[in-house]
Amino acid sequence: MTDRSPAQIVDLLKSRLLFVTGKGGVGKTAFSIATGLYSAEQGRKTIIVEVDNFHPSANEIFNVAVDYSPKEVRPNLYCCNITWKNALSDWLYSTVKVKSVVRLIEKNKVAMLFLDATPGAREIVILSKIIDLLNHFEQVIVDLPASGHALGILRVPETAQSLMKAGPVFDKATQILSVFKSQFTALAVVALPEHMVVNESLEFTEKIQQQVPSINKVGMVLNRMTIPSLTEHELSLLKHLNQGAVDKTVRQLVEAGLWEAELEAGTQSAIDRLESEFESVFSFPRFGALGGFDGGAERVVEQMFAHIKRQLNGMVA
Repeated sequence: MTDRSPAQIVDLLKSRLLFVTGKGGVGKTAFSIATGLYSAEQGRKTIIVEVDNFHPSANEIFNVAVDYSPKEVRPNLYCCNITWKNALSDWLYSTVKVKSVVRLIEKNKVAMLFLDATPGAREIVILSKIIDLLNHFEQVIVDLPASGHALGILRVPETAQSLMKAGPVFDKATQILSVFKSQFTALAVVALPEHMVVNESLEFTEKIQQQVPSINKVGMVLNRMTIPSLTEHELSLLKHLNQGAVDKTVRQLVEAGLWEAELEAGTQSAIDRLESEFESVFSFPRFGALGGFDGGAERVVEQMFAHIKRQLNGMVA
């Protein structure tokens, strides 16, 4: 089992540049926002970045209209949605530097179609904007798309640098990789205690190690963990009742208890597998089991934020 010392977990979550991804539906966006809330409360100027999201999730959580320009949604906490066209415009102005030339390029439909179709251009431009945000914020938390798409984004700088030997794209790729390699950059992979999700998460991290070796700080977040509640005696009793003839009400209670036992076993199996692979594993309970979904996504984020605060404050105390 690898070391899960508090310092390693705190180091991961407090990374200046924290990429967050995971299979769709695992809660990566809620985790990103909750981590941002914690960072902002600690006094760090923090931004949560969504990537080309047609419906930014922060809109619902903070009840504001999030767009390309950073918007303050809480004290010390900002959100933005990095869109391709806006990021391209910024990139052109920083690369060409002559405004009149940039305006001509932007008005030229052929040139814009070429840039839009150039392999890797979108990813390099968006990552460049993310790196630029480090000049203005103490922590940048990037809510990447689901893991498959996230891998496609993160591996482009490695590919671009290997294919090109000079030019603005090569220079940007080199700059991005230098940030990836730094000790203040990390990747958090959010998973659920389900066999298939754990398998896909482990496969994804293997691909990251192979295709994006510049990111060497990778940690796992286990969401919706079932907290152990059944004793061995209670589990034995449930199994015994399940084999006998009982009325309908008792049968429903027995089945519910066995289902809970299965969830607990699944959680323990996931923890064992992940702890054998990762130095940093941070877990969240199933908040919904305690009525956590009554307030929708905003309520879940609040509970995740409170959990992060309890855990990290206890670790660094």
